[in-house]
Amino acid sequence: MTTPDEEAAKTFQEFDYDGDGFVTAMEFKLAMTARHEQVTGDEIDSIFGHADKDDDGKINQAEFIKAWNA
Repeated sequence: MTTPDEEAAKTFQEFDYDGDGFVTAMEFKLAMTARHEQVTGDEIDSIFGHADKDDDGKINQAEFIKAWNA
């Protein structure tokens, strides 16, 4: 059985399309669309507002895991 952190790390890898260690808003939208989940620009702004703690416009794995498990 996987832990919540392991599951979040796996999901992060899925969302990180270019493998650079970050998830951008565009990658997030692409990943959600691939999961057949619609997400609006406002929802993405809200998610990034909460998860992107260093305000660099992208979510690193630690930020992603913390937000995913919140």
